[in-house]
Amino acid sequence: MTLPRFLCAGLALGCSLASPLAWAQDDAASDTDEANAGGPGESFQRVEERKPREGTPLIDQKLFPMGGRFELTGIFDYSFNDKYVDHLGGSGSAGFHLFDWLAFEGFGGYLFGDETGIVGNVRNDGSSTKRLNENQECANDGCEPQLPDMWMTTWFAGGDLQWSPIYGKISAVSELDLNFQLYALAGGGAEGITRKLNGAAGYDAPQVRFSGNYGLGVRLIPWKYLALRAELRNYTGLNPNVEEHNANDEDSCTTGYTLVVGAQKQCFTDFSNNTMLQVGLSLLL
Repeated sequence: MTLPRFLCAGLALGCSLASPLAWAQDDAASDTDEANAGGPGESFQRVEERKPREGTPLIDQKLFPMGGRFELTGIFDYSFNDKYVDHLGGSGSAGFHLFDWLAFEGFGGYLFGDETGIVGNVRNDGSSTKRLNENQECANDGCEPQLPDMWMTTWFAGGDLQWSPIYGKISAVSELDLNFQLYALAGGGAEGITRKLNGAAGYDAPQVRFSGNYGLGVRLIPWKYLALRAELRNYTGLNPNVEEHNANDEDSCTTGYTLVVGAQKQCFTDFSNNTMLQVGLSLLL
């Protein structure tokens, strides 16, 4: 073998031996970089977990305990899902929290009621109105529509118990711990009621109706002395009977109203169900 060929063969052998060593060094360096970075293709800086602010209790240690505190609330009342009458008004309440999960409350307020469009159509085009305009005999004095649940609440007062089995926290922003309670309520009270009459007759004589109330609510507590409340509450009471005289001028249903079921007239009790959305601002003492 000539000298040039020997030199070329030696260079080729040296390159073949050096390449695996270089690859091994590159792989080792790459593994070291990946280990330091935390994974292939990633590069980040580890940050220690931020500790809670000093004095921030855990979920089972309420930040704003309610037990032993008074609550004064101003409330806006709005009825919805109304069939014959609707209501709008305001009320106030005062309560005391015996425990974090149990409270009792007294309330009172005023409502402005009005008839819905359905009743307006009946008064304008119904058979009772036609008889009134034609001076014909009606089923009751004044030819009033023979519809149930026509009574409107003017004032109301009562009390209830509140049971709050669910308590939690919402992290609205990093520096605000928004605490909340979900509660159920039930109670009773009284209402002043009246109803609208045809023409210039105005309104019927006011009466008092006893009622029960029940519902669900949420209390948001962003600060120690202030809370926001929202409730969905139903008031249920018994209305006076609807005057419906038969051919002998006798009231055909003394406990409610009549309804034709099949081929027969049946008597049903006239219950009132006013569903109210109540939103308020509370002062916690």
